Amino acid sequence: MEKKVIFMTKEKSCGAVIFRKHQDTYQFVLVQQRHGLHFGFPKGHVEKDESEKMTAKREVKEETGLDVEIFDHLKAKTRYSPKKGVIKDVVYFLAKAVNQEVKPQEEEIAHVLWVDASEVLNVLTYQTDKQMFIDLYQKANLPI
Repeated sequence: MEKKVIFMTKEKSCGAVIFRKHQDTYQFVLVQQRHGLHFGFPKGHVEKDESEKMTAKREVKEETGLDVEIFDHLKAKTRYSPKKGVIKDVVYFLAKAVNQEVKPQEEEIAHVLWVDASEVLNVLTYQTDKQMFIDLYQKANLPI
């Protein structure tokens, strides 16, 4: 019997689950990608000589226009296959928005939304993002 060898390319991205306190609830930033129109959290590829935290801050700024305070100790990971032969690991940090006004990156992002904590799971497109959000939310011990 002939064995088949499958080569997988690994990719790594970092991003953030960004929150703010709004009235009596927490709100989170969700971005809608221009291509595919799915909703998720801002993230992007790690560049050479860049730490996970640096990547997350840069990608958040590029995609949303927001400056954030990253909580290093509060992070979660996802893994998925965006296309055949590729495995992508994504590290998400919990982050607090320093400014509130969003400015979507026109080339990549269709919309940037502030979403109440109780509605985030209804808006997110992918199950991996939903589970990661639940895990990170529980680690942070934030009330809904």
